[in-house]
Amino acid sequence: MIWLGLVILAAFGGLAIYASLPRQRDNSDSSDRMGGPDRNRLLGPAARIGFSTLPVIAAAVLYAAIGMPEIPSRPYAERAGERNLAAAAAAAATDVTDPDFQTDQQIRRLLSQIVLSLEANPRNLQGWIVLARGSLRLGDVERAVAAFARAYSLSGHNPFLAIEYADTRITAQQGQIDKVSRDLILHALGQMPNHQLSRYYYGMMLKQQEKYQQALNVFTDLYRDIPKDDPLSGAAEAEIQLLNAEIADATEAEPN
Repeated sequence: MIWLGLVILAAFGGLAIYASLPRQRDNSDSSDRMGGPDRNRLLGPAARIGFSTLPVIAAAVLYAAIGMPEIPSRPYAERAGERNLAAAAAAAATDVTDPDFQTDQQIRRLLSQIVLSLEANPRNLQGWIVLARGSLRLGDVERAVAAFARAYSLSGHNPFLAIEYADTRITAQQGQIDKVSRDLILHALGQMPNHQLSRYYYGMMLKQQEKYQQALNVFTDLYRDIPKDDPLSGAAEAEIQLLNAEIADATEAEPN
């Protein structure tokens, strides 16, 4: 049912775009009341309908390409194949034998249309989300970060978007958690105390602050609460082993 909800949400976004775009006037004296540049920006019914259908088309194609449009289930540490997304996407773009080549080309064309629709209606939340996820799919992590920042602001600081935005920032920064990402993680965790990815990144944040015992407690609780076949389970288990080693080394280094 997730796909149905996505299409409905995209349809509402399309209606919002249609209603917000300037309409072309029929009366002949409209040109007298408006200057040439303003008149050129007015859109006829066909153009307005075309712009309004972009979110629906983009949602359907991105769903088929990416899968369920939900929060990533794998943290940065588990995405070895995604750590050089830009280089991988550039290689795929020139390799017509790549199975994802046609899909990536479709997404590129759709994102170009989404950018045009956002220029006409920069407050289109769904458009920014589609742009962010599509850019991430194509390896343009920097544009994905910028688009998630706009979407997060327009959403009124939605906690799900907070952790998705943080996850993308951390990917762009090679696993490092900066102040903005820390604030996003803490906001998401405050609103969703049991959210698994938020808890994982909270543990990573504590680890990078060298609060090893606190981080170990977070990862131990997380590992206990998630199914063992979940990708996050393996990541949490690996962090537990690393933290136990760090704590043991620190204990041995203490003077007697």
